[in-house]
Amino acid sequence: MTLTVVWHKPCWMSAGSATGFAAHGGLPLQIAALSELFDATRIVGPGLAPGRRAGETAIAGKRVSVVTLAWLPRSPGLTWLILPFWLVANARTLAREIARADAVYPLIPSPIGILGLLFALILRKRIVTRQLNSWSDPRPLWRMQRAVLERIAGGRNVVFATGADRVPPSVNPAIRWLFSSTVRERDVAALGIPRRLEAGRHRRLIIAGREVDIEATATVLRAYSMLSAEFPDATLDVVGNGAALSKTRRLAAEMVPDGRVTFHGPLDQERLFELLRQVDLFCLPAVETEAFRQTVHEALACGIPLVATRDSLLPALLDTGCGVFLDDKTPAALATAVTACLRDPERYRRMSSAAVETAKAYTLERWRETIRSALQAAWGPLQSTPDTGATVEEDMERSRR
Repeated sequence: MTLTVVWHKPCWMSAGSATGFAAHGGLPLQIAALSELFDATRIVGPGLAPGRRAGETAIAGKRVSVVTLAWLPRSPGLTWLILPFWLVANARTLAREIARADAVYPLIPSPIGILGLLFALILRKRIVTRQLNSWSDPRPLWRMQRAVLERIAGGRNVVFATGADRVPPSVNPAIRWLFSSTVRERDVAALGIPRRLEAGRHRRLIIAGREVDIEATATVLRAYSMLSAEFPDATLDVVGNGAALSKTRRLAAEMVPDGRVTFHGPLDQERLFELLRQVDLFCLPAVETEAFRQTVHEALACGIPLVATRDSLLPALLDTGCGVFLDDKTPAALATAVTACLRDPERYRRMSSAAVETAKAYTLERWRETIRSALQAAWGPLQSTPDTGATVEEDMERSRR
C-alpha cells in the first residue's frame, strides 16, 4: 500500500538528506516512523529554493519520496487571497499524486491539507488524518473543520484528535485521541536521567518552540527580571525563529543585562537535546500549539521539570507531577513558581523523575503503533511486499553524515 502525505510545511532540496529534501520541525520524524507501516510513502507539499538551512531536519524513512508544489505564504489573509491562483497552478499535480495513492494523509488545519482532504474524498481514497492544533480550539475555521471531520470519520476514514484525555474527543466514537510525539524510545533511554539541583551552579531557564512566541517570551523575560535578586546568576535560553524574533531580541536588550539571554534561533532535535541537557527548568506561559507540544515532550525526555499554564499542555500531562502549573500567565506568577521549583531540591528531583516517566508513556513508537492498530482495523494489511529497504534509523543516520 502506498501513502501520500499532503502537508503545508515548506521543504527544500538538501544534500544532507537521504531523500534529497529537508524541512523544519518534528513532522519529518513522524513521517519517517509512519513510513515503516507502508510499502512506499510520498510527501506532497510546497517547496523552497535549495540550500541547507539552520535547524533543518532531514526527510527520511522507508521508500520516502517528495513532490514539491509552489510555495504558498503562511500569512492568514494573504494565503487565502493567493490560494485560487495557487490552485490553478498546482491542482493538477496535487490531484495526480492523490489519484496514484492507495491512501492519503492530509495534515490539517492548512489550506493545502484541506484541499488534499477534499481531493481524497472526491477520489474515494482511504483517509487518515488528524487536526494538528488543539482539538478544542474555539476559532470559527477550526470549528468548521472539526465538524467536517466528525461527519466523515468512520469506515475507511480514520480520524485522530491531537491530544490525550480520559474523555473522548467527540460524540463520534470513530474519532480517537493521538498524542503528537517526536521523541523515540532510544532518546528517553539515553537522555532520561532524573536531574538534581547542583549546589553552587547558576540556574538556567529555557523557553523553546519552532517559532518564537512574543507574548510568552515577554512574560518569561519580565519574570526573569523579578528573579534577579533571588538568582543573580541565572540565564535564559530562547529557541525558535519567526517574525517575532527581532522584536523579542529588542525587548530582551531593554529588560535584561547583556549576556544573560541567549537566542539560539531554530535548532534541529539533536542540537536541542544537547541544549536541554544543560538547563534546569522549561518555562511555557503560552497557549498549546503543535510546536510547543513537541518541545515540551523533548524537555520531559531530558528530565526537565515544567512551569506552564494549564492551557499550554494536554490534560494527560497535568497530573503527573512533572512540573508546576499556573492559573494565569502573569510574570509574577511565573517568577513565584520558578522560585518554588529552584529552592526545593527534593521537590525538583521528584518532578524530574516524573518528567522522565511521562516521556516514556508518549514515545514516537507508541504514536506509530496506535496509528498501525487503527489503520489495520479499518483497512486490513498495510504492506503488500516484503520490507527489504533500509530502516528508518539507517536512513536518519545516513542523513546526518
